[in-house]
Amino acid sequence: MRRVGASPYVPDDVVTDISAFQGVVSIVLRDGEITREEKRLVIKLASLLGLDENDPKRIYDAIVAGEKLDGGRVLDKTEQLRVYSGMFQTAYLNASISEDEYFVVAYLRLMFQIDDDENDAVINAIHDELEEHVEKNVFQVVEKGLDQAKDVVDGLVNRLRSILPEGGQKGEQD
Repeated sequence: MRRVGASPYVPDDVVTDISAFQGVVSIVLRDGEITREEKRLVIKLASLLGLDENDPKRIYDAIVAGEKLDGGRVLDKTEQLRVYSGMFQTAYLNASISEDEYFVVAYLRLMFQIDDDENDAVINAIHDELEEHVEKNVFQVVEKGLDQAKDVVDGLVNRLRSILPEGGQKGEQD
């Protein structure tokens, strides 16, 4: 089942755990299948969002049936940044990351309306954490890869903005 556009599930106003998960799963289902790496990202997202154990299957079934679920727990900005950071790091640390996986991260950045300064803060925090855990002689390679990953995600965010109505804006924020 091939979907047109990025995702028909971009939330209009507030982002909830259900809407975030539904949007990401619809993204990974664009080509009709979920790869092992995409499944890993989806499982990580469910964990980061704190979804109940039955929610992922319920949301997946709704997407396959063409239904949009409403409700869920509203994610505040701090939680959105935590989820985005966790997903970026998970995607980046995957040895065989594909553009589809980076697309998921870009979609989350757009959905959560993470601006350049917030994105830089997330990347810097990931950088600092990796620097702490990676041997010095390997860190330069890791650092270069992180910069490249940021560039890929930034490019995909710009592509998403170009295909979403109103440049990807969901309306005015308070």
